[in-house]
Amino acid sequence: MNAHEWDRLTMAVVACALANDGEGAAALLEPLDARDVSHVTVRLAAMAAEALLLEADAAGVGRAEVLGRWQARILEHEARPAE
Repeated sequence: MNAHEWDRLTMAVVACALANDGEGAAALLEPLDARDVSHVTVRLAAMAAEALLLEADAAGVGRAEVLGRWQARILEHEARPAE
């Protein structure tokens, strides 16, 4: 796939997630091999990070502060017992 096709697939997965359609996202990912699913996962993470940093810039909050908050959320999540 070229970069445009990867972005299109990744955005389709995001659209499914926003619609709480896990089955739709799974259907999009099903024909891919593990390496391609990993590629989509990395693109999703990059899109999320970019959106987070753009929001920080728009809000006038420093990137370091926003990243620190995100890291704190990750640590809070990891500290919770598994359900």
